[in-house]
Amino acid sequence: MNVPKFVCFLLPFALLAACGGSAAQPPAPTSAGKPAASGHEEIVNRAKAEGALKAQSTADPASIKLFREGFSKKYPFIKFDLQEITGTEATQRFVLELKSGAAKDWDVLNVAEEVFPDMLPFIEPVDVLSLAEQGALAIPPKMIYPEGRDIMAPGTQLGVVAYNKKLVPEDKVPKVWDDLLKPEWKGRKLIADVRPNTIAGLVPAKGEAWVKDFAGKLKDQQPVWARGNTHSLTSLAAGEYTMHSGTYANSVQRLIEKGSDTLGYVAPEPVSLRLALATGIQKGSKHVNAGLLWMEYLASPEAQKILDEVEPVKASVYGDGTTRSAKLTAGKQLSVVAWDLFPKMSGYEKMILEAYGLPQAEIKE
Repeated sequence: MNVPKFVCFLLPFALLAACGGSAAQPPAPTSAGKPAASGHEEIVNRAKAEGALKAQSTADPASIKLFREGFSKKYPFIKFDLQEITGTEATQRFVLELKSGAAKDWDVLNVAEEVFPDMLPFIEPVDVLSLAEQGALAIPPKMIYPEGRDIMAPGTQLGVVAYNKKLVPEDKVPKVWDDLLKPEWKGRKLIADVRPNTIAGLVPAKGEAWVKDFAGKLKDQQPVWARGNTHSLTSLAAGEYTMHSGTYANSVQRLIEKGSDTLGYVAPEPVSLRLALATGIQKGSKHVNAGLLWMEYLASPEAQKILDEVEPVKASVYGDGTTRSAKLTAGKQLSVVAWDLFPKMSGYEKMILEAYGLPQAEIKE
């Protein structure tokens, strides 16, 4: 029998299954040495006894407000404190606080991509994946970190090509990434970002060699180099350029919803996709079950609709298929920057920048 190391608190259940027995529902982990509960109802009852939850999120402030209201309405017996954490500097500072032992009063942490390996030792080894697979938590299993089984990502960031609808005919809109290399787009017609997250996101599907070669060919298109989305997309909407070779769906959609009628966007195949808003319970939390309900809430249709509309287009593609994120990627090949690739993204971006010739941004925020 091979019992995974991360299911220590599920050991009786695992032994029963391995010996040919059965269990109606998996036990839910708890803290403070209390016995394990079983099923969703017991998770709720133990969360009620815990009575509080302090969580952090990198979601938009408007989303956080709606999350706070929605979760508190669903579970009024939990004193809920949800705080925003933003920016690389704040994230790195928080990791230092974790390592020094100064950050002890949190229950649920944002597990940022850039510090993912550093944060793993501070995550409670709760087998969220088993709870989801057995139906104790309504979380789509694909949202959950499969190796550790204790972190989930309720959002996805879609990399897209944005274009000016007055300058790019519908039949010329890129269907695959190589379409950006056509001769008609050469000569300061394209925008390329010097932080190439979207292009780096193609490595899982296309491989490093292809991405490096593509980046070199994109440089030969003589693009205008940019840093950030706001000014570059505004210039694109004004007709100064034809296309942005790699931006985020939610950045373009925001401008469209603010009234920009010249912008359009498309997700060429393979779709560059990054997991977003990764969340895990802090090791030693006294409110583990309340934390599990919060993670479940983030995966719920209510929270996914908030992400889809407020962010926007930032809901998970692994939800129920009704969000814009899911519809935009339906039936398409995906290139997913999954958990194991988080630590490698900076290296991929460096490789691409070198292929670009280490350019300086001409359009800046």
